[in-house]
Amino acid sequence: MSGSGSKIGWKVVGGAAAALAGTAANRGVTLAYRKVRRSDPPKNPVDPDTAWSEAIVWAAVSGLAVGLGRLAAERTAARGWVRATGSLPPGMQPNSAGAKPVRRPERAPQEV
Repeated sequence: MSGSGSKIGWKVVGGAAAALAGTAANRGVTLAYRKVRRSDPPKNPVDPDTAWSEAIVWAAVSGLAVGLGRLAAERTAARGWVRATGSLPPGMQPNSAGAKPVRRPERAPQEV
């Protein structure tokens, strides 16, 4: 893929992967919170009636889980993009200092 079609394609693929991972992580953290704390997580941590300790724990744990989930999903999607197209997704350039070159996985020869 090349050009703007490639950019749009990656935005769709990367965005969908990140959204799904964020949703799954949020649900997982909610279930874990209920099991550990034996109560529902705060509906709105910024509500002044929510205890600071509860708001901080919820924000830290959910932020970490959603961030890591999105990171893992986007990296996995990028690997799939490289396998499919042979190049990194648009906007992802390796660091110039000590970056490993992108390797396209070898494919088995197809029989005709």
